[in-house]
Amino acid sequence: MEISIPIIVFSAYAIYGALLYSFGGAHGRERAYAVWHSAFVSAALYATAVAMGYVLGALIQYYLSVSGVTPRCLSYFQPAALEQVYTAASQATRCAVDVFQRHFNAIAESYGWIFGVSTATGILVVLSAYSMGLFQAAMPFSAAATSALVALGAATAATQLTLGFALLLPIGAILVTYERTRPIGALLLGAGIAYPAVLAGGADLLAQTPTTYIWFWKYLLLGELVKEAGHVAYIAAVTTMTLLLASAATYAISRIYDHAGAHLSVE
Repeated sequence: MEISIPIIVFSAYAIYGALLYSFGGAHGRERAYAVWHSAFVSAALYATAVAMGYVLGALIQYYLSVSGVTPRCLSYFQPAALEQVYTAASQATRCAVDVFQRHFNAIAESYGWIFGVSTATGILVVLSAYSMGLFQAAMPFSAAATSALVALGAATAATQLTLGFALLLPIGAILVTYERTRPIGALLLGAGIAYPAVLAGGADLLAQTPTTYIWFWKYLLLGELVKEAGHVAYIAAVTTMTLLLASAATYAISRIYDHAGAHLSVE
């Protein structure tokens, strides 16, 4: 399906040029030449975008492998899997969604259990002191969990939107060839190239991080509950840095295509 979308988009665009040439008179023929020129340039830009996204994913995969991270989502960008060049971004993004959602659900469940136990024990007078102690011990975990949930929620939304960006690459390539739509097209290309690879890299880093789980004995040894906050804070930090790097890479790549479009635009 992913492979057929650019073929459909560029074919429809070329057919639009043919209709202008056939029925538009002298002005239509002039306009048709511009459309065909745009189609040829945008097809070349799309090819470079696909190649750039694949190379970026392969570079991140190599860097993480050297750092000791086992590639999972980034395995779709391995040089040995060149037959997946057109589908690597979408497959890696779907893999990243699963990783982010797994950590989100684990932290949310642990968060709910802690304050559920604190509330339940607070009802009984004999356990009110324990309830207050548990509540105090859970405060660092609460702060870390709140940050992690926000970051993981944003990362999950970003990966789901990235599926659309990857499929909109041919439309972005066409928009870059027109002066008035060049910034939007460059943004679509930048996001479609950067986000799948960078988010997949962050997901691979989190994939080897154990999900958060509050064992029963941590409700008794409250110091261990405080230590759990460090684990959750690490997840929050990795997710936040992943989003920041993806945004920075998107901006840098979109500037490249914006500059290229300034020299290649048809109007």
